[in-house]
Amino acid sequence: MNAATVLNFLIKKNFIKISQKKVLQITKLIGSDVILGINPKSTILSSNGVIKKFLKTSNFNILLVQPNFGCSTKKIYSEVKKFSKPKLNNPKKDMMNLKSLLKYENDLEKIAFTKYPKLKILKSYLENLNQPLFVRMTGSGSVIIAYYQKKQDCELAKLRFKRKFKNFWCNTSKTI
Repeated sequence: MNAATVLNFLIKKNFIKISQKKVLQITKLIGSDVILGINPKSTILSSNGVIKKFLKTSNFNILLVQPNFGCSTKKIYSEVKKFSKPKLNNPKKDMMNLKSLLKYENDLEKIAFTKYPKLKILKSYLENLNQPLFVRMTGSGSVIIAYYQKKQDCELAKLRFKRKFKNFWCNTSKTI
């Protein structure tokens, strides 16, 4: 997302003028998921490189929290014994609704929580903070996200979180 944001900025401010085809070539050189940040809408990138866009999806208010430490992606992935079967290779609209999202899990959480027990404490705390719809860790960590239906609940959760975890980064946003 950082690379996509920089590229979008350079294009928007007319520092560079390139075709959409060239943008796609550049994003592939940087990383396979960079294209998702060029036009950030409800999209899924399948493992075979196919991008599927969804026009109408659920909107959520989200609370993102990051502890004052990072996780080693290499360390987390080195502990993976078996990867679960991909669930998003044949994207369908109903997979973006709340009922489906509740079924998904991040297989890396168990490993990350073993290596970094504070992450498990954070997730448990967030799960009980203003009744989020669900809480997940991003990728191999260390950011934890709580999803809320109402902006007011999310903002209140942020205030409560900041009181308890003063040295941790935290912010609110919404899905697009």
